[in-house]
Amino acid sequence: MSEKKETIIVLEDVSLSSPERTYLSGVNLQVEAGEFLGILGRSGSGKSTLLRLILDLPIPSSWKKTGSIQIFGKSRKDIPARWIQPVFQDPVLGFNPLWTLEKSLREPLQLLKEENLYGSLLEKWIPILGLEGKDRNRLPSFFSGGELQRFSLLRALLCRPKILCLDEATSALDPILNHQVLQALSDLNQKEGVTILWVTHNIKSANKFCSRIVEMEELNSSSAAPAN
Repeated sequence: MSEKKETIIVLEDVSLSSPERTYLSGVNLQVEAGEFLGILGRSGSGKSTLLRLILDLPIPSSWKKTGSIQIFGKSRKDIPARWIQPVFQDPVLGFNPLWTLEKSLREPLQLLKEENLYGSLLEKWIPILGLEGKDRNRLPSFFSGGELQRFSLLRALLCRPKILCLDEATSALDPILNHQVLQALSDLNQKEGVTILWVTHNIKSANKFCSRIVEMEELNSSSAAPAN
């Protein structure tokens, strides 16, 4: 009999609407510690919106949000920022255009007073993410979208999060590198217990790497989606 794992993310009857449209309707979801959860659905079904609400990112003042979201039994603002790290589909928006990538990568560990770990963490993740030989002392504008996606993922991993929220975070990678990065994330999930929420259109990869898959159409029908 398998050991029951801790439920660390709970969404209860979560809805989001603007004066023009409804984005989410009565979403219920539970995520257990150590899950690799794939979130699939058609474009416009609310996948990225769901992730943004879990991350407690700002929404327009005219929008209405109802329901509750708890992470480790608390609201997002009451848990350490490092515990839940996002990686978005458009990585350009995540980097200060006037800072070198090196400065952007170091900043989180400086704030956490853990800069002594920077070198060893880079040594671990740089080869896995295919970033050897990239000049990190350049501005973000010198890099391709695929490179910036990987640097965004690297920055999140440097924080050693408990939860990774990935919004199409490998979509700009070629198939071989995409598989390599997903395999590394799967190893991180299985060996270190990092919980991963992955918004994706890639059904084949989701079936291969995810421990569970939810469809946004089903979540938006107000039906519960308990952890299995």
